[in-house]
Amino acid sequence: MPSETTTPQDEQERKTEIEYFVNGEIQTTHEHKLTAKQILEEAGFDPPEEWLLSRDEPPHEYKNPDHEIQLRKDERFTATFTGSTETS
Repeated sequence: MPSETTTPQDEQERKTEIEYFVNGEIQTTHEHKLTAKQILEEAGFDPPEEWLLSRDEPPHEYKNPDHEIQLRKDERFTATFTGSTETS
């Protein structure tokens, strides 16, 4: 089994904190890639299957919750509820 090697650049990228926003609330991570589902979960949207994540600029909807997103500093996302609501 091949061993995983890391470069100094890899180490620096892991240490760099990225700030991004979901519905205007700041989120932080050391990961440079997260899935749409992970972004929703980290921002407290539970269950994530009942939410649709979209990037504000340029506009894009992530309909696949397992879609991996390359995060950029100060990137802005919107979580939109898509689940059913109870009525009385």
